[in-house]
Amino acid sequence: MLARADSSKSAGVSAPAAAFPAWARAKNPPESEAEAAFLAGAALSRLDALVREDPPWAGVWRRRLALSAAAASVLRIGRSEDEAALRDAFHLRRAGDDPGPAGRRLLAWRELVARSTGQWRSAIAVAAEALSIPCDEALQAAIEAAEACAAGPRLAPFAAARAYQLARRALTPGAGRNGAGEGELIAAWLADSVLAQKLKWPFALPLLATALFSRARRRESDLADGAEMTRVLFGYARAAAQACDLSAELGRRAKKLHEVAPKLRAKGAGTALGALLDDDSLSAATEIGGLSERGARRLFERLVALGALRELTGRATFRLYGL
Repeated sequence: MLARADSSKSAGVSAPAAAFPAWARAKNPPESEAEAAFLAGAALSRLDALVREDPPWAGVWRRRLALSAAAASVLRIGRSEDEAALRDAFHLRRAGDDPGPAGRRLLAWRELVARSTGQWRSAIAVAAEALSIPCDEALQAAIEAAEACAAGPRLAPFAAARAYQLARRALTPGAGRNGAGEGELIAAWLADSVLAQKLKWPFALPLLATALFSRARRRESDLADGAEMTRVLFGYARAAAQACDLSAELGRRAKKLHEVAPKLRAKGAGTALGALLDDDSLSAATEIGGLSERGARRLFERLVALGALRELTGRATFRLYGL
């Protein structure tokens, strides 16, 4: 059986969110920290409204953002696995199998979105273990810095940006230790957690890594505090806009899934629809109450034929399905 945070939600789907306003979309790098802060505040304000709406597709939204963050984190360390390869590493492994270096990064980001914001200390321990980061003084310093930023007086984007700065310094002194990739990932992870705590979100969203790591260059790692603060704030502006765009896209697809639901007669179809709204992708072998593997495959193929679901791999076997 699936045991997921959102699986108990009603399958009813409201109208998709409006498009992100063009005036608030960051197109060019800001000329000052103040401009970056304005853009971040505008984008996060819109994103905050979406999070508080708690749409039925919130589960797949969070996990697809985790997938994007993992792909950016993999790119940051010079590996070639894309989102499709990460999906395979995660969903097609057998119980107990090691998903590999790239797949472990996806595990770390999925841990951020799998637990409530209040459980972030437990989640960071699991994420660090997945990345083979020891629970030593450096990790504890990064966690304590994040705690201080979350409890401090800074506004949410500034607190998150400061948490990233302090955690990255603690975890990647001289780009050594476990490698800049793991340390920077955990720093971005903690920053996103601090943002969620400051905004009082029920769950965190993986945002910063996608904005920073997909375009990061090694020469950026030693930026002065002011320049780095601007870069991180601008990263949140871009990431929040992209998250809003993704929510709108998933809302349209979820609406189609809801529209075809009355046409489904398979036992367990309702549970399957809830699962599809809760995860990035599923295979026919996923345990879904009331459905055999053969029944799940037939249901998913039926939904694909109705235009309500996508097959994400393009393969004839070992297929994955999602919004």
